[in-house]
Amino acid sequence: MKITVLYLAALFIAAPLALGQQVTSSPDPETTPSDPTVSVATEKTASPSPKPKPSASPTKSSSPAAAKSSPSPSPNASSSSSPAAVMPAKKSSAEATIREIEEKWEGSVKNHDSSIAQMYLADDFRGVSSKGKVMNKSGLLAELKKDTDAYSSTKNNKVDVRVFGGQFAVATGTSTEEGKDQGGQAFKRTFRWTDVWVLRQDQWRCVASQAMLVK
Repeated sequence: MKITVLYLAALFIAAPLALGQQVTSSPDPETTPSDPTVSVATEKTASPSPKPKPSASPTKSSSPAAAKSSPSPSPNASSSSSPAAVMPAKKSSAEATIREIEEKWEGSVKNHDSSIAQMYLADDFRGVSSKGKVMNKSGLLAELKKDTDAYSSTKNNKVDVRVFGGQFAVATGTSTEEGKDQGGQAFKRTFRWTDVWVLRQDQWRCVASQAMLVK
């Protein structure tokens, strides 16, 4: 009887142990990797593929010098780039303006029209005539009004304009004038001259001039 009781007690104790061993030894199908050759630790620690670094954009330069030295692919891009495209346009405009004034000035000589000189001469103008006479603005205007020659042609030749800093300009050239003097004598004169211009309140003004009779 004692043997039977001991046997049942041993069986009662051993049964839970066997059951626990069976539970712990059976693998969980949800946590076991599908591929037995790949471990969970390997999958977690594997480093991700490096992302490619973005390349520098070829359409934008951080160097103003590069933008200047590189030609623009289109006129629109050229007009929207750096101050190097504006400045040439501004310089060209100043040159054209002064050339136009010089043409008007020489043309006014033919018609004895002193209003052009009156408009563009600076109040502090100083000039030297082809005869070596130093004149201010009022003196030059007086000389123009005293001119009695009858002109058939007055024109400029080889006019060169150089602009400095957008505020100053030097114009050099020659002028040829043909016609008859007060006595009816025909003449043809060629002058070489230099005019100095200054931009004042957005208007170009001649501040100095010198002329010499070439022939």
